[in-house]
Order: sequence, then C-alpha cells, then structure tokens
Amino acid sequence: MEDIMVQSFEEEVQKKPNTPTPAAGGILYLAVLLLMLLSSFLTQYISMEGDRYYIYMFLIQLITIGLPPAVYLIWFRKDIKYTLRLQKISLAEILLSMGMAVFGYFVIVFINLLWLIFLSRFGTPQQTAIPPIESGRHYLMAIGVIAVMPAVLEEILFRGVIQRGYERYGRLTSILLTGVLFAFLHVSIVSIPAIILLGILLCYVAYRANSIWVSMIFHFTNNAIAVTFAFLSNMLFKLFPVDLEGMPASFTDIPRDELIMMVIAWAITGFFALLLFGACFAGFHIVTRGRGRELAAGTAVKEKGNRLMVVLPVVLAILVIIVLLVLEVIQMIHPIPI
Repeated sequence: MEDIMVQSFEEEVQKKPNTPTPAAGGILYLAVLLLMLLSSFLTQYISMEGDRYYIYMFLIQLITIGLPPAVYLIWFRKDIKYTLRLQKISLAEILLSMGMAVFGYFVIVFINLLWLIFLSRFGTPQQTAIPPIESGRHYLMAIGVIAVMPAVLEEILFRGVIQRGYERYGRLTSILLTGVLFAFLHVSIVSIPAIILLGILLCYVAYRANSIWVSMIFHFTNNAIAVTFAFLSNMLFKLFPVDLEGMPASFTDIPRDELIMMVIAWAITGFFALLLFGACFAGFHIVTRGRGRELAAGTAVKEKGNRLMVVLPVVLAILVIIVLLVLEVIQMIHPIPI
C-alpha cells in the first residue's frame, strides 16, 4: 500500500513539474533581504510622518516582499495553486487558527518579556517603533499595512514558495528551516526567539491544513492584536510606555519589586493562554486529520541539481543578517549617538 502511495505521488509530481525548488527559495530570500536593506537606507532620506508612513510602508512591502515571488511564479510559469496551497478551509479551521493566534500572542508576549529582561542586563534593547496610532483612520491604515500586508505577502513568500521548495527535503526540514529563515529576515535581536516560534507555528499550520489561508489568518490575527494594543495604549491610561509588541520601552526605571510582579502577572497570563492555545491546537489537529498526506509521501522524492546553488544564497543572506544582528547588539551595549 505504501509503495502505491509513493508511486502515486511521483506520478503527481510528473504532472506538476513547475513547482518551486530549494535553490529558487534561497535566491528569493537573498533578493528580498537586499531589497529590504536598500529600502531601509532610502528611508533615512524620506519624511515618515502621518499618512506618509503608511503609504510608504505599503509600497515598500509590495516591492520588497511581494514583487520577487510574484515575478518568479509568473515568469517561470509555476503552478500557483499548488505552490501557494490555495485549498478551501472550513469554518472550524478559521476559528481555531484565530484562537491559536489570540492565545498564542500572550504566550509570545511573555517570552518576549523574559528575553527583553535578559537583554537589558547588557544594555538598552532598541525595539521597533511606529508613529503613534492616535486616530481611528490611522488605526485602519495600520491594520492594512502592519496586519494585512505582511499576512498576505510574507505568507506567499515563506509558506508558499520557500516552504514548498524545501519540502523536497522532508516535512520537518521544511517547517523548521522556513520558520527560522522567517524569523531572521525580521533582523531584530529583541524579538528573534518569539518570531522563530511564530514562524515555525505558521509553517506547521500551513502544512497541516495544506492551505495558505490558515497561516494567513493566523498571521493577520497576531499582527492585528499588536496593532490594536498599540492603538489602545494611546487611548487608555498607561502604567509605563508600551511599544507595538506590548512590551515596556525600558526596564531601567522600573523598581525590582514591580518588575517581579509584572513577570509573575504575565507568567500567570501566559500559563492560562498556553492551556487555551493547546486546546485550539488540539482541535485544529483533529479537524485537519488526513491533510498533507501527499507531502508525507513526497519525502521519497530526491532533489536534483547543483547543491551549491541551493546553499550559497541562503548562507550569504544569513551571514549578512548575523552581521546586522551583531551591530545591533554592539549598539545596544555601547550606544553611539546618531
């Protein structure tokens, strides 16, 4: 029976030869990184106030993250439906993926809190800042730029092209490697542990449901919660400054007793959130039972081609990112006035 399944899968591969390769995923990853670095350089010379910030970020994401995979898929005539897992999903999958995102968000916040406290022992972590979201109009624009755009474009790039290519090396490899690459592309030492966890979760749910819609919903919900908290933090009384991820801007002025109480409070919140996340995860696992069998059989298919072309682009990209992270750590420990 197993031989029949493998043979059937190999026949299916022959019917669909135009699927992403690991080499293409690596090249796209490097290209997106270089475009992001170029956009960051140009940002220094552009006014980023009010509406301009959201318009600029919309265009930048479209060009740097959306354009490369779109050109690749169209130019090389890839099977877009198969590559991007454009499969229908049930209402249960939608609700459970949203539940995992909501409860998982508070677990991620707790992980970020511990990581920031650890980094604060060596210096002042520099967290990503966005203009204050003080009006309903800017809130809707932020939802579009910070929640919708990444949920669509990053999922197409990672859970679509890159993960689909790495599945030629097996399920576990594709999930872990794509999740780590996703985290590293954010080039932020202060959020790397949490984003690695998020990236792996997104890869798993996309694989498990064999649908990119699930990971898009998960991704959107996670980012929308962060944007909503940032908006509410400008509307409600704040005990201490809060950034996009709901974390304190600095721990230096927080008394030790208050810091301990804050950690305990978030630990309790994170524990119950983890339980509820686990319930949603188990439910998701049940309703998606039987999905992705074609990928399990696909581990028998060997990847052919130049291995150097597969490894080199990713290695170069990771080296560049490591250098940037080291510079960020140096700036954190020994701040240089700009």
